[in-house]
Amino acid sequence: MSNEPSIERRKEKRHPICMDIKVIAPKTSFPAFATNISGGGLEISTPTGINPQTKLMIFLQLEEEFVFHGTVIWALGDFVNKKWIYRAGIRTDTIAFKNRQANTAAEKAEVIKKILPQIRDREAGMNELKKMFA
Repeated sequence: MSNEPSIERRKEKRHPICMDIKVIAPKTSFPAFATNISGGGLEISTPTGINPQTKLMIFLQLEEEFVFHGTVIWALGDFVNKKWIYRAGIRTDTIAFKNRQANTAAEKAEVIKKILPQIRDREAGMNELKKMFA
């Protein structure tokens, strides 16, 4: 084991989330879940595998629609409960919303800061619904 300190490659703090999203890839689209988010990208859980270097559009509907344009950086498959679950790390190139775009790291970080409370509110609402029907 090395005594060297571990190097954190990410420049932005990741925030764990659980949000339904729509993914559009070349020649296909499908529902998925975003499992963490930062100004630099997202981690998603999908019903189908996605190859690294694939360009995607990820739609996140909150008080307004946010479209993350990005590239798959890594992809993994896990066999859980007799079925495959796929995860992918997406580097965000641009976040589009309300006829505007966030392109720089600072702009994307500001968008994430703005939408995190909306995400938390939506997650809390979903948890309340689950309790009602449990």
